[in-house]
Amino acid sequence: MSLGFIQLGQCGNQIGHALFDFMIQETQMSSPGAQALLNEIFFFERKNKQIAKSLLIDMEPKVVERQNIHSAFSLTKQEGSGNNWAYGFNNHGPANKNAILQIMDTLLEECGYLESLFFISSLAGGTGSGLGSYILELMADRYPEIELFNICVMPHLTGEVILQSLNTVLTIGSIYQHSEGIILLQNDEAQALCNNLLNLKSPSLNDINQVMSTNLASFFWPCLTNQVYSTFHNNLQYVQELLNITNNQYKLLQLNQIPQLPQQSKAFQNDTWSALEKRIQQMVLTGTKEYNINWHKKGQQPFKQLMIARGNDVKKHQFNWNTVQDEHQFNKNEKSITVVHNSSNIVESLNQISDRANQMIQERAYLYQYEKFGVKIQHFQESMGVVEGIINDYEQLIQ
Repeated sequence: MSLGFIQLGQCGNQIGHALFDFMIQETQMSSPGAQALLNEIFFFERKNKQIAKSLLIDMEPKVVERQNIHSAFSLTKQEGSGNNWAYGFNNHGPANKNAILQIMDTLLEECGYLESLFFISSLAGGTGSGLGSYILELMADRYPEIELFNICVMPHLTGEVILQSLNTVLTIGSIYQHSEGIILLQNDEAQALCNNLLNLKSPSLNDINQVMSTNLASFFWPCLTNQVYSTFHNNLQYVQELLNITNNQYKLLQLNQIPQLPQQSKAFQNDTWSALEKRIQQMVLTGTKEYNINWHKKGQQPFKQLMIARGNDVKKHQFNWNTVQDEHQFNKNEKSITVVHNSSNIVESLNQISDRANQMIQERAYLYQYEKFGVKIQHFQESMGVVEGIINDYEQLIQ
């Protein structure tokens, strides 16, 4: 079984690189069975090097060129997308269609059988959001037998780029039609975690990317149960269960992973399984994080969730939620828990993005930058309708 990835734009390529680099380092502390499974699922071996089963695509070469990957699996150009979804979708997409399909076919030939394909990108940039949306549609049409998922980074809600809300609405409006599930990572949460738990008062972009990639790895890392080859396939099927809600309305997934500690503090870790389980369940129920858990709020039960517990004596604890158990000490933690959940916690962030985009659309602010590349106001209105429908669906389930 293989899982494939497409890293898109600067954000997607940086996080993808950090993810696979972490996975390779983590193998040095894992069992031979986990190592073999990791290599089968995620990597090719070329001249004693592990090469990720991933396509690297960016319309600027600088980030891709810094990564050590087989050249057959990368595509770069010399002109970016100018933080404009329309330029990425309508210009770079059609212009590079044949080249993208060619490297995808090469990846499929190398894999033999590809079960699922994960797109890693930003929601707000030009290449990751616009070209990424185009490629997702292209893959859905060309390879209908492959399950398609997205890993999307939400922009800082305080704003990075003036067009980010418009790009985000266009991206969600497009990918929600074709993706089986969308794992959302939030820049604001990763930065706050760096500030409050990792003692990084001025975290760099690399620090933030490392937090997000480690959280992703905590989900993707293979689990061995009772020496059976793997339960990772079951993990992936459970993601399908998370999405199997009426009419495929609920596709937004979130990750929580604890504990989050500086490396030098891990030797003093003394959490019990009961304490970790209680903390992460309250985080999921209340939409809070490890640094600001709300213990006074009852919270909202997630629609579905998967818990993955790893570490010492994990088989001796009886967990309340559906849990996959593995004895591997992930990221040098004696005990750790990851929860992948489909819940209404995301509504607040979506509302902020939707409100800003809607105001800009009403005022026709910056729409001319999209119109000259073929995206008219009707397209924005349709995408806003999709986003507002998603918000409404999740809000209805809170009631």
